[in-house]
Amino acid sequence: NASTAILASSFVVAEKEGNVLIEIDNVFLSEALHQISRGFVPGSPNKNPFKMGKLAKDRTKYAAIKNYPENTDLAVQYVYTNPLPTNRGSDRGLTDPRSVNVTIQHSFIQMPENNYTPRFEDVRVGYFSTQITNMTIPDDVTPYRDLIHRWHLEKKDPQQERSEPVEPIVWWIENTTPHEFRDAIKEGVLAWNKAFEEAGFRNTVQVKIQPDDAAWDAGDIRYNVLRWTSSPNPPFGGYGPSFVNPRTGQILGADIMLEYVYFTNRVKYDFLYKPEPFDEDVNKCSAGEFIHQGNLFGMTTLNFGSNKNLLKKELIRQSLIRLVLHEVGHTIGLNHNFKSSHLHNNVDIHNKELTERVGLTGSVMDYTPVNLSLDTEKQGQYYSTVPGTYDDWAIEFGYSPSVKGLVKEKNRLDKILSRSSNPELLFGNDADDMRSPGKGIDPRVMTGDMSNNPIEYSERRIALINILMEGLSRKYAIDGESYHRLRDAFYILFREYKNSVATVSRFVGGVYVDRSFVGQEGAALPYEPVSYETQKYAMYVLENLLFSPNSFQIPEALGNYLQQQRRGFDFFGKTEDPKIHETILGIQKSALNHLVHVNVLKRLSDSQLYGNEYTLNEMLNDLTNAVFQEDSKTAVNTFRQNLQAEYVNRLITIAGLQKESSYDYLSQASALKNLKDVLKLISKRSRPNTATNIHRDFLEHKILTALDHTQKKR
Repeated sequence: NASTAILASSFVVAEKEGNVLIEIDNVFLSEALHQISRGFVPGSPNKNPFKMGKLAKDRTKYAAIKNYPENTDLAVQYVYTNPLPTNRGSDRGLTDPRSVNVTIQHSFIQMPENNYTPRFEDVRVGYFSTQITNMTIPDDVTPYRDLIHRWHLEKKDPQQERSEPVEPIVWWIENTTPHEFRDAIKEGVLAWNKAFEEAGFRNTVQVKIQPDDAAWDAGDIRYNVLRWTSSPNPPFGGYGPSFVNPRTGQILGADIMLEYVYFTNRVKYDFLYKPEPFDEDVNKCSAGEFIHQGNLFGMTTLNFGSNKNLLKKELIRQSLIRLVLHEVGHTIGLNHNFKSSHLHNNVDIHNKELTERVGLTGSVMDYTPVNLSLDTEKQGQYYSTVPGTYDDWAIEFGYSPSVKGLVKEKNRLDKILSRSSNPELLFGNDADDMRSPGKGIDPRVMTGDMSNNPIEYSERRIALINILMEGLSRKYAIDGESYHRLRDAFYILFREYKNSVATVSRFVGGVYVDRSFVGQEGAALPYEPVSYETQKYAMYVLENLLFSPNSFQIPEALGNYLQQQRRGFDFFGKTEDPKIHETILGIQKSALNHLVHVNVLKRLSDSQLYGNEYTLNEMLNDLTNAVFQEDSKTAVNTFRQNLQAEYVNRLITIAGLQKESSYDYLSQASALKNLKDVLKLISKRSRPNTATNIHRDFLEHKILTALDHTQKKR
């Protein structure tokens, strides 16, 4: 009942003494093994998509064939032709859109023959896995036998509590790596030995430098290589792919790519200014993106202090160790853990003696911001430089040697896993996180947050941003230079502002998740709504720091200096003036996207059935007051005018006044009520100035038109 796939067939062209020669051009010089081109999706919003064209078999060729003792790599250059392209693609990525070349490497790896014992995945700890469903197990509602990915480690001396492994995991630093970074990279790799000691192994991970005259290259699977790249527009800051035996879960080899741009002060512009979250692709690690933003913000902050050059050097050192820790973590099997940032309170987060020992967070597999203090005298670590408490525990589960006997082994692993309810071992990965509006439900599983009180941490972050904003023109207007540094610093601060308010917003409508098993000691409720007090506190912070007339403290006339340095014809087809209103509205919209998301509004009602006390109607009423109340009798500044218009549009959409609404009926009713409340707030107005009156007339017109549209439909 399971359909198999036949990707290609080939003729046997010769046979001798048990050896078979096969014609393989139709396998490799086609898309049989890997689909490259994609069809056009009907109804796609892109009316003029880029089309690669058809595969040109006469131009497609083998680019390279490399044979190693345990693997063969075969690279193929696929050529696609489109003689009449209507979309010419990217100038940076294509030489000529009529001919698109794509190179793919196919790796054939020899499977090992050893006594490796697979280990099954458990939902309380995060390993990459190969999914297997056993369809013959009776009375099992979850017949999953998913194999975690891990290296084959055996003790040299099984009698010792801690022994060196028979085969350690050896990493080679590629000889192209800058010398000034090699010590930090080595430190980041070797730091994992701390975690492996919890599993009973000493000196598990080793680091060597590839000699300049090495006779081998990184394509040889026997060598795990930390490779260095420098790209104009890199898709990653660090990337840690590994190769796994799909029948057992054993990791056979791995490489790590490190990208130079993330350790410079060079802004990656499409990343810095884009309104979307850092990453929507769970198959792509974005730790480098967060570290890049953290380093940019850290450097901006350190420019205002003494010993700034020394501190910047330490910031870069810690960030590189942190990135290497993260990517090595992937190559030893661990997936992301975005819940681990709740390890310390807002005092201990700056206690170096503590964090240098156990980490800033429970896991280096989190995406965390740079840790900066309002009080420079009490500045802690910028980034974690050791595996955290969760990491130690996860390695113990994954790598501690098995014992003989199925029952004994199950009891041993159950004892380890029973500690998952410990607050130091919190776990939630990409499937759980709330980085995107409407995604996830547990606000503790969030990218870019810090401490076990992230709302308070975000408040302090924004206070720091406001302090820095005041001194920007003084610190960044440098004689003999353009104003490019000043512009960068301005947008770096606002990017950090956006990240902070996004963290706060996720507590509204949130539900804490606990995946402990039935009867497990210390377990919380599987689903527990965020307390009324916490949700109200989050709304209060958003009202004051995001929606208030005084939310954005931009120094007067700063806009006169936000000039990007010109390069060639950079501004062709667009204008170069700073779009400050658009930037601020984008930050406000990022929070609104969550607060009034269809999933969040539904959850506010659903979760009332199991403990939520912050109702849908109260939340929308609080939000309406936050957007309109404070200046209902005074002049409305232009930032608030944009915000109020945006909010009215969203209420009209939720209520379904102009087209069919995707929201539930409870949300539609509450939105309609709030629209009528807005009408009252803007109708009881004084006449402060012409601009405010024009704005309020506009809002009144929008609401009445929408209401009238509904009446006419009826």
